[in-house]
Amino acid sequence: MTRAAAPDILTKTTSGRTLLFTLQAGNVIPPHRHAHAQVTIAVLSGEVEVTTAEVRTLNGGEVLTHAGDAEVSMHARQDSRVLVCLLNE
Repeated sequence: MTRAAAPDILTKTTSGRTLLFTLQAGNVIPPHRHAHAQVTIAVLSGEVEVTTAEVRTLNGGEVLTHAGDAEVSMHARQDSRVLVCLLNE
């Protein structure tokens, strides 16, 4: 497994950020937190395993939200594009 490359930052405001990850199969985003943010993960294409309090596999077109104070990690099962929106609370 290889750590994912840094995302493209699509927007950055005082309200939050929107990030676009282009992942290759096997790329990982290690466990981390986004304190004081609401997180939305939208898989645009591919297949990504997302680990929060539970492990979920998301395919293109699927969306997951979670509190940023909780730990999250991702593992690309296929080449994938993932949009992550961080909204400050």
